[in-house]
Amino acid sequence: MKRLYTLFALAMTATLSALAQWNTNATPVCIYDAAGHGDYYACNVKAARTADKKTWLSWKTWGRKEIGGRQLIAVRTYLQLLDIDGKPLFAEPVMVNDHFTNSYWSDYGLQVAADGSAIVTVADGRAEEASPNTESDHAEGFAPAIYKIDQEGNFLWGLDGVDFPQYTQAAFTNCYVVGNDTYFIFYNTSFDDSGTADDMSNIGTFIQRIDDDGTLAWEQPRKWSDDFITLQIVPSTDGEFLLFDKSPNGSLVHRMNRNLEEVWGEPVLYDEHKYDGYEMNHYKLVSDGQGGAVVAFVRTMGQFAHNIRVQHIYADGSLGFGLTGLDAANTEDGDYDYCGVAADPDTKEILVDFESQEETGYHVKLQKFSYDGDYLSDELGVSIARKDLDNAYAFGRVGIGSAGDGNWIVAYRDVQAFGANTSFIIRRYDKEGNRVWTRTIGRNLDPTNCTFCVEKEASYLFYRESSTNKNPGVTVFRINHDGGYTVDYSTGIDDVANVQPASAARIYSLDGKLLSQPRKGLNLLRHADGTVEKRIH
Repeated sequence: MKRLYTLFALAMTATLSALAQWNTNATPVCIYDAAGHGDYYACNVKAARTADKKTWLSWKTWGRKEIGGRQLIAVRTYLQLLDIDGKPLFAEPVMVNDHFTNSYWSDYGLQVAADGSAIVTVADGRAEEASPNTESDHAEGFAPAIYKIDQEGNFLWGLDGVDFPQYTQAAFTNCYVVGNDTYFIFYNTSFDDSGTADDMSNIGTFIQRIDDDGTLAWEQPRKWSDDFITLQIVPSTDGEFLLFDKSPNGSLVHRMNRNLEEVWGEPVLYDEHKYDGYEMNHYKLVSDGQGGAVVAFVRTMGQFAHNIRVQHIYADGSLGFGLTGLDAANTEDGDYDYCGVAADPDTKEILVDFESQEETGYHVKLQKFSYDGDYLSDELGVSIARKDLDNAYAFGRVGIGSAGDGNWIVAYRDVQAFGANTSFIIRRYDKEGNRVWTRTIGRNLDPTNCTFCVEKEASYLFYRESSTNKNPGVTVFRINHDGGYTVDYSTGIDDVANVQPASAARIYSLDGKLLSQPRKGLNLLRHADGTVEKRIH
């Protein structure tokens, strides 16, 4: 029998739910107001766009939960779906998991399945709830789990998802969708209280393939490495994918089939350098639209300086930028950091954005390459924003993307002071590198967890507004590629599913399917306040 737990309520104002929609000017919209809930409410915001122009948003919350007469810290993951107009489709966000989590910073994954459902990964203390740590107000353990939730709120893989409770210290989880398959990746340390490994077979990096219906490809997750390696995936062709890895000798890419077998026979060393920092997903990846991928990452130069390394890997494993890649700024002078990458398959061009500190000041820079590794801009990069070095606050890159026909959309933050004194700058550049328009978004923001999505007609920005601002919570922004804000419905999508907001109470079957009415036998009733009860009909 599935274990049931009393759920904490999640407050959401009815006014926001009814009226929130995409902005109609340069002011972002707070889609979920977390005012009064503390700094850790609505943290780790993630966003993913669907093929039918909807948006999945997820975030974590910080609260407490009673177990065994004690109030212990509980961090939960929530999910909301916005329709084509930017309006929430669930009257209340869906609570994905109601198990203890040690910390709000444990990383999780959000992807969109082929059918438009959300795939969410978490790491929580479900394996430890029976005997929480008596010395701490935290529950111990990070058991990895993965959920699939459709656009009507059905838990397609069960209310508790697909979990792997034998792993108890997998704080960092992620997932990638390739066709109808989902690849669940997690990193398990599995140390007991004495600091001694309790089971070496459970320590390392693991992969499990999950079919569309929730069936596991292998009885147990496959161990990739005894070490803790951040694996990242880009879909290729024929149901295969490129898997990015690293070794002591440099950065690696594998082409894998569905059975996790090497298609090329062995991995390709695409750069002699590798990233040695602390970002979870440090290789910035994008598909080249031809079954290959483009990668950018930060490499160290000596003790303090950095540069941005770029490489193009074709679908057959050949390298477009030579055996060891190219630097975005073809120089050893200056410090270049924090990068992103985008590709235009039609023009076969690559754009990289990055920040720099040079003798000439702080910069946001762009570099454009051909697919075959030709510098198409100045070899030092083109500066699109600059401040003097005596200005203590510089810039923060946000994202880039192709607007088609050789045009690009670029977003960055102009930081004026510590805390809530930041604005977003969004620009369009044509194929000749000329600036078409600039828009300044907000004037006194304190954003984190920014996701920037560039699509054919418009770009979308999602982020967490800090609680130091008057409207903390999950914030969204939309802009057309002509620089305007009016939503254009001439996109070829005539039938957008009209999902009604959730009712005050939802009825589920035991396997997590949302029901329109009770079925004969045992049902699960989930009330608006978050509590779940068993009810026989």
